[in-house]
Amino acid sequence: MKLSKTVLALTLACSMTISVLIESAALAQKKKFIVCDTPEETASEIKKTVSLPNMGIRVEVPANYRAVGRKDDSTLFVDNGTYKYLQCVANNPGAGGRGIFGFMVERSKANYLYSNVQDEVPGKPNFFIVWEKQPLGEETSHLLSLRIKTQKGIIEVTEVDGNGPITTETEAIQQRNNLVELASIIEII
Repeated sequence: MKLSKTVLALTLACSMTISVLIESAALAQKKKFIVCDTPEETASEIKKTVSLPNMGIRVEVPANYRAVGRKDDSTLFVDNGTYKYLQCVANNPGAGGRGIFGFMVERSKANYLYSNVQDEVPGKPNFFIVWEKQPLGEETSHLLSLRIKTQKGIIEVTEVDGNGPITTETEAIQQRNNLVELASIIEII
């Protein structure tokens, strides 16, 4: 009788252990790490115009770009591949993948139009290059944006660059040139 109770207890313990191992394996498969690797799409030669009346501007972008409205009233412009990547990340919290590239239009947080303004964009009245330098450990972080004064207020346009902060003058000058080029596709309405 004592032997059968021991065998019964061992059998029960083994079946519980096997059940726990099977459930753990099933949970591990369900929590598989997702990698969102949708590649960027090359900008289309065909253009389209997107109006942002709440910001007071109109933007001419490649036809395969998407304007993604955000809860904070900003708008992110990205290529269709990046849009698919953002959808993948939104549907799979904690997913990994590449950086995001595009540009963001948002209301300025500056309380003074000329705060950190480096220069006016040539041929574009009310378009300014903002260049702010901040310490970043042993390096300096360069924050650049295009500030535009519109009938709807002051807005900022920034490049979204998944490569991380700009820490060299050479990179900062390149981004400044990119912002001047970006100004050419934006019109105040």
